[in-house]
Parts: sequence; C-alpha cells; structure tokens
Amino acid sequence: MKTKHELKKQEILKSAFSTWGGCRYMNTSLADLAADQNLTKQALYRYFPSKEKIESVMEEMALREYEQYALKLQHTLSNLEGKEFIRTYTNENIDFVTRKKSYLGFLAYRYREQNDGPEITRKQLKLFSDLAMEKAAVPGVGLRYLNSLTLMMIHRQKPIGKESDNWEDIWNSGFCSTSTINQPDYEQVLNDASSVNYDAFAEDPLMLAVFETVMEEAGNGISLGKVAKKAGLTKSSLYNYWPGKEAMLNDVLSRQMIIFTRLFEDFTVKYNRPEDRLFAYLAFTGTFLRRTPEILNYLQRVMSHGVQMPYNISGIENDLIRPMNSVLDSGLLNLHGYKPVELLGLVNLAGVNEIKHHLIEGSVRIRIEQSLKDLYLLIMGGISAFRRTMK
Repeated sequence: MKTKHELKKQEILKSAFSTWGGCRYMNTSLADLAADQNLTKQALYRYFPSKEKIESVMEEMALREYEQYALKLQHTLSNLEGKEFIRTYTNENIDFVTRKKSYLGFLAYRYREQNDGPEITRKQLKLFSDLAMEKAAVPGVGLRYLNSLTLMMIHRQKPIGKESDNWEDIWNSGFCSTSTINQPDYEQVLNDASSVNYDAFAEDPLMLAVFETVMEEAGNGISLGKVAKKAGLTKSSLYNYWPGKEAMLNDVLSRQMIIFTRLFEDFTVKYNRPEDRLFAYLAFTGTFLRRTPEILNYLQRVMSHGVQMPYNISGIENDLIRPMNSVLDSGLLNLHGYKPVELLGLVNLAGVNEIKHHLIEGSVRIRIEQSLKDLYLLIMGGISAFRRTMK
C-alpha cells in the first residue's frame, strides 16, 4: 500500500503533465506546479529535490506507459491477421494517443533534439512493422502511412459527417474518385523537384542568423543577444526589427512558410494534369526535406520552443490550396467529407514522416523516391491499389 508521501508524489507528477503540458513543457515553472498543488516551492522539494528530477521521473513514467501498451498490443496482434490486424492496430492507437496525449507530448519535448526519438519507441515501432508485414502483408511504408492517417483522425477530433469517421474506407480505397488510379509522370516530377533552388531560405542575413542560432542552441538557449552576435549587430539594433524573442521566432517562421508556399506554387504551375499536380505536392515536400533536412530539424526546435503557427495560417493554407484548385475541380478526388487543406495536411504529414524515416535509416535517393511513389498510391488508391503493384 502506498504511503501518503508516495500518493502525493503521484499527484504532483500528474499535475506536472497537465500544468506544464499546457505550455508545451517549455515554461516548466516550479512555482506554477507548487501552486497547482497548494504547496510552496520549499514544500515541493520534500517530494522532489529538483525540477530535473521531476522531469526524469516523468520520462520514466511516459516511456514505461508506452512500452507496456506496445507489448500488450503486440501480443494481441500476434493472434490476428489481415484486415482484423489493421483494424485492431489502428483503433487501439487512436484510443491510446487520445488518452495519453500528455505523456506523448512530454516525450516529444524531452527528445526534441533527437530526430529518431527514444530508443524504446524505435524498437517497438520496428516490431510493429515486422508484425504488419508478417500478419497483414503491409510493408513499412504502408504502416507509416497508416500512422499518419491515424494522427490526422485524432487531430480532427470532430469529424464532418459519418463517412469521414470511417478511416477504413480511406485506408482500403484512398481518396481517388474511381478505382482506376491515374499514374503521374513520376520521373519528370521528381527530377523537377530535385532542381528547385532553395537558396531563398538563406538570402536574408537576419533569417540566417536566427536559423544558425536556433540550430546551435538546440532551440533552448536562443536569445536576441546571441542572434545579434551571429548577425554582427548590437542587441539593441534588433529591437528595430522585433520587440522580443517570441516575436522574432514567430516572424521568421511565418516568413519561411511564405517562401515555402511561393516556391511550391512556382513549382506546380508547370503541371496541367491533376494527378501530376497532386504528386508534385508530395514530391516537393519530400525532396525539400531530403535536400535540406536541417530545415525540418530547425522547425521542430522552433516549435518545441513554444512558437505557435503564424497567425495568418489561413492565408498560407489558401496559398497552398490555390495550386490544387484544378485538382479539386477535376473530379479526381473523393474527399470523404474532409476539407481540401486536411487532405493536403495528410499528404504533408505522411511525406514528412516517410522522409524522416529514410533520413534516419540513411536511405539512398532511389529508395526515397520509390517511397514517395508508394505514398501516392496509398493516398489515392489505398492499400488495394498499392497491393496491385506488388503482384
């Protein structure tokens, strides 16, 4: 039986996930945590000697919770096959992520400087991937896409209409309005994507100074003073551009997204066929991250610092959707009740996750490009279309 002291420690830890999670774990104030528990900071030290100890125990709790869940699910899945395997895997993941968002959010914060995350999660995901191939004939690219689809379902929270809640329709048949998938000109689009000039991200000296400082400080120790030193300016002169650090990071993130959307629009304008234009979005995102992986690392570090998406995100979404209008008007797509920006969000998420996997694995270009082709088939025609290419 747990003592009062142990029970109070559990309450404090639960409060830490809630209180600190509300600020993405970036402003982990002991004063806020103590106040939430009706304690003084001095009283808090009777349970934990330091903030670092609290975070260390939180990490142990979150990893243990994930490992127990993963082992239990693997045992369940070992007795299932085919569609029942996929149905159980996905529904259990949706339930777990929904219930344990605070734990998973903390792990994302804790491992923000590592692209490959905790070792235990990499190990368990590899086991899931092997099981999926053995029991359901779903290769790694398929399971990673299914994980992205799952995250989109969770993110939406309130589906529009009954049909949009049925992820199995999307998984099995994709977003194409017919059973015949129009093949893009894969090689041409991929070659074009590889020739895009990304120098615009480094043209502005101040943007470059912010970028380099964030990378050097892993997103934590960044300050106006360090950016000023990197740019060869005085700290006071930076106030002519930004009133503070948060404004600086928000502004630079917004400007970088604007550059990305402009490059994307310039890239897609050359394609007239809707299938080429849709694959162009996937190819552009994938190739962009393959050639500039430090940009992804930078974005992760900035976002982990507590920076929110730009306030004009709706304008950026419109810029991304505009090149897709001809695709939407073509009748090529069945959106299953989803908004166009949500479909693009899925394409982007799946592309990022796939590229991250291959960057960690050190895959060669030909394997990365093949995975982008596979993703197109999965998105458009689901696992049914993908399997037809495996025969």
